[in-house]
Amino acid sequence: MSVRDAFAQRFSLLRSVHRQTYKELGDVLWLSSNSINEWTLSKNNFPNPDKLVLLANLYGVSVDWLLGRTDTLYVHDIMASVEDSFVINLLASVYDIPESYRELAGRKASYSLGVRANIITLVITSQYSAMAQVLGKGFHKKPDFEDIVNAHSVDIRNAFLKKLLDQDDLVGRLLRKEKVEPPFDVEFAFRQLKK
Repeated sequence: MSVRDAFAQRFSLLRSVHRQTYKELGDVLWLSSNSINEWTLSKNNFPNPDKLVLLANLYGVSVDWLLGRTDTLYVHDIMASVEDSFVINLLASVYDIPESYRELAGRKASYSLGVRANIITLVITSQYSAMAQVLGKGFHKKPDFEDIVNAHSVDIRNAFLKKLLDQDDLVGRLLRKEKVEPPFDVEFAFRQLKK
């Protein structure tokens, strides 16, 4: 299988398991839904390296897995990097994060990689969606993008929390371990695909 075909298959699997439309994903990645659709069909349009890393971060997977170079879906160090550099700070703005998730050793011991990947995806998609809701489409293209985000940080934080709660507080339930299985089980779907 070619790299493009492997990517298309695995990207389609992620999008399908997470029940994301092309439009929803396009909003997060700042692309048209047509570009996303072409990726799933393994046509000439292929994500550039920055978009590949963004996709990997969004789903908590490795770029090597996305490209079909390995069947190891989750890599702890990559996931921890995304959590520590982005997810924990976002969550801390709206939740009282359990110590078991805040600290790396606790995350590793208390949460499966699948649950952690689900938290990452839900948090990142909710944050981007909140920003688009508050700032409007194309906000990222404005030259004073960071100033605009800072000026509207309270509104973005409130929209972010509302989006998380509107998802049946799935992130909160995962953090509190009220739900211990990943609601979007990519590992199971990938095993089925491999059969």
